[in-house]
Amino acid sequence: MNSEKYTHGHHRSVTRAHSIRRASDSASFVLPRLKSPMRLLDFGCGPGTITIDLAEHLLPNGSVVGIDNSSTVIDQARVRLDQKGTQNVSFEVRSIYETGYGAKTFDAVYAHQVLQHLSEPVMALSEAKRVLKPRGICAVREVDWGASALWPPDERLLAFLDVYSRVAACNGGNASAGRQLKEWFMQAEFSDLEVTTSNWSFSDQNGLKWWGEQWSERILHSELGKRAIDYGISTNHDLEEISQGWLDWVNTPGAFFAFIQVEVIGVSG
Repeated sequence: MNSEKYTHGHHRSVTRAHSIRRASDSASFVLPRLKSPMRLLDFGCGPGTITIDLAEHLLPNGSVVGIDNSSTVIDQARVRLDQKGTQNVSFEVRSIYETGYGAKTFDAVYAHQVLQHLSEPVMALSEAKRVLKPRGICAVREVDWGASALWPPDERLLAFLDVYSRVAACNGGNASAGRQLKEWFMQAEFSDLEVTTSNWSFSDQNGLKWWGEQWSERILHSELGKRAIDYGISTNHDLEEISQGWLDWVNTPGAFFAFIQVEVIGVSG
């Protein structure tokens, strides 16, 4: 994972958006199956908000380890943990391809929006399976940008969707990973698959403002925009047009955006 190119990078516009995520909205599909005293591994944990929530869910005797290949976000997670004071969670800089943990170490593995950024998602799942105890569970949630619903149509925002998909592909990832998630679990030889879907949608003014303004900033300042230029996909002018497109969309009557999330829970052998 250290050689992977994370599509978003870790600009403050990215980590700020990721820091609002909670287990209640990002891991609700698996929470009923997580019970104390389970030990859980959260890979690609980012700034750790979901991870800390999962740890609190597993009290009094469960525990969680959050790993990410970025020392930047692990440092942020540790600061947040110090502020929060949760005792049954730790954060480490590690690769999901080679975690360094022994076989049959964890009762559960979780990941949110990680496999879409990896060039070898099945290899990552195989490592997750290796560190799981027999009949342990792996739960993953992935977006499918290819199933986006945008209104009203705007050439600048359609260009954004194209840019995002092409940059992800050049990085070795897959912006429409959700639709392949079940297949990847099968290839990693998980059993008893449970597949569900949910969605993110933005239609009220607060949601539109949050979604549109963050992407207006991210397309200009995050790794997404920088790599779009490096790969010859976009120019600075193109990105400025896309950025303004998001701001204009926020206040357009009837504005709406949604896409699906695919959630899979698999059982180790």
